[in-house]
Amino acid sequence: MPRELPNLDWLRVFAATASSESFVFAAGELSVTPGAVSQRIKALEAYLGVELFQRYPQGVRLTEIGRSYAQRVLPPLEQLTLATREIFSPADARSIRVTALPAFAQLWLGPRIEGFHQAHANTTIEIWADPAIVDLRTSNFDVAIRYGKPPFAGCDHRELLFDELVPVAAPSLLRSSTLDAQGLPIGAPLFLDTYWANDFDDWLGHTGHVRPADLVTHTFSLYSMVIEATLSGRGFMVGHTSVVSDLIDEGRLQLLSERRVTAGSQFYLLTNTGSALSDIAAAFVDWLLDRAMTKRPLG
Repeated sequence: MPRELPNLDWLRVFAATASSESFVFAAGELSVTPGAVSQRIKALEAYLGVELFQRYPQGVRLTEIGRSYAQRVLPPLEQLTLATREIFSPADARSIRVTALPAFAQLWLGPRIEGFHQAHANTTIEIWADPAIVDLRTSNFDVAIRYGKPPFAGCDHRELLFDELVPVAAPSLLRSSTLDAQGLPIGAPLFLDTYWANDFDDWLGHTGHVRPADLVTHTFSLYSMVIEATLSGRGFMVGHTSVVSDLIDEGRLQLLSERRVTAGSQFYLLTNTGSALSDIAAAFVDWLLDRAMTKRPLG
């Protein structure tokens, strides 16, 4: 009888990659190289006889079949991980499971998480980067970081980051471009992602500016890919100050306008109303809120 299940390691890599649609982010989460992630995804695709991801110069995106497969595969893998941990983890092991918007996980939490590890060395943190709304009442996540507006069903919420919209570009693009009357680089494309596809229109609508007649837009599946393309000097983007302020402070991105618009949604930290946090999860929440408070809005 032929084997009906693919290699579990391939599925584990597929789950991490499907959650973020990024070989690089999956590699970081699994502590392997992006090449190793790519090889395992190719092996799984060969085994199944289908293409799970579309490859682009800027990254990857799930195919329709890949997205459907992920929706069926990820929940049982989560349950398998949880069941195994309950058996094999030592009695004093401590873990936290976090679901977060990919932009927050990659650009804000990722660069800061080592600080929590240093203070809580024996703690395991699982971060699932996924824009999908997760019901904390029926999942095994301790904390959710979501971008939206209260109320959030079944959840206690706390404000985490104050977010504004403002066009930004790399210094290299500004040195080589002529700016129009609105401060936008003439002839440069606008980079957007699918989650925040209306950012530029929102900024225009609240500032009274007008969309350039010949503006070309390029859309990516992840905000981190938008940032990467913008940092290369190939175009400009709408910055969410909550997640790009570090890059602005470092001078790697520069404001194209002084007209900042408060975003219609904001980042919130969510916990299950009906379930008390473990001591270590509560410590993680306190740490997150403290780190967020130390990050001032752009002056």
